[in-house]
Amino acid sequence: MNVCAIIPVAPSEPNVLVEKSIESLAALDWSGIDFDAYYVIDKSSNDRRDLFGLLPPHFHIILRNGNRGRRAGAINDVLSLTAGADYLAIFDVDSRPRADFLEACVRKLAATPDAVLASGCRFVTNKDVNSLTKIIAIEYKFFCDMYRFFNWSRGFIQFNGVIGVSKADFLRAAGFDERCSCEDVDINEKIYLSGNRALLANTRIGEQAPTSIRDLYRQRVRWFRGAVEEFRKYLGPMLLARVPFSVKGTWLGSVTVPFFSYLFAPFVVIYARAIAAESDSWSESFKILLGLAGYACVMTLCATVAFGQHLTSRRSEWAGVVRSEV
Repeated sequence: MNVCAIIPVAPSEPNVLVEKSIESLAALDWSGIDFDAYYVIDKSSNDRRDLFGLLPPHFHIILRNGNRGRRAGAINDVLSLTAGADYLAIFDVDSRPRADFLEACVRKLAATPDAVLASGCRFVTNKDVNSLTKIIAIEYKFFCDMYRFFNWSRGFIQFNGVIGVSKADFLRAAGFDERCSCEDVDINEKIYLSGNRALLANTRIGEQAPTSIRDLYRQRVRWFRGAVEEFRKYLGPMLLARVPFSVKGTWLGSVTVPFFSYLFAPFVVIYARAIAAESDSWSESFKILLGLAGYACVMTLCATVAFGQHLTSRRSEWAGVVRSEV
């Protein structure tokens, strides 16, 4: 069995984050798996030569002359190199999968003929940076609860970034649309419209949260712009498709709920126990609780801005974020 991992690296990503990624993926359990990892690095002013000496066996660096299609283009450029792979794992440079991630996802896919993508619950690796990262860490606990519910109900599961393990034949045939604001949203729709589905595996994977309101705002506006585009593109096909009602309903919710996030503000107390676990004092717990209520309103603002950009044909800003060294 062969698994190829593809890790796109944007020009803004610091070398130290790539080094941490290499260490993390090298620590994965590859028992019984032929594993190769491809770091696809867009042209940048950073000197990447030091990275070549860090590569373990079966790890490769591909330098792109430019950043055509950004993340989607980087993945497309490597798909042709993975002809012998049974499965493709896609990670971001800040992805920190648990050691059993590959094995858990592959086992889930092998046991489920109509599944083409498997991943695990997300957690925030830099949650202790400030109150904002702690708030986002609580949000990720909510996402995990939603993943579990949709997995149980056979609903629509949206794994951001298509971070996880996919059946290689499907991804090669589908390709990544380089014109989309969020190519991962587009791929997820293709999965379900083709009669397949995504699954939640019993594993976890960490990623970094934005550390400032500015970075969070830019990130979420772009994410929601992708949801708006896909709603317009796939509303008709999804409603007419011969897929379960549970998929149609949860898909519709996933692309529309951001506009009404403020309605969930009173319900943040449901996560009071999780908030207390992330806090060092009662005063900090109360601060995070209020922050979560405000956060729900900020998400509605970001969704509204994304909708306005779509109406006026403005492109969402794709900017690098400040990274933590984890």
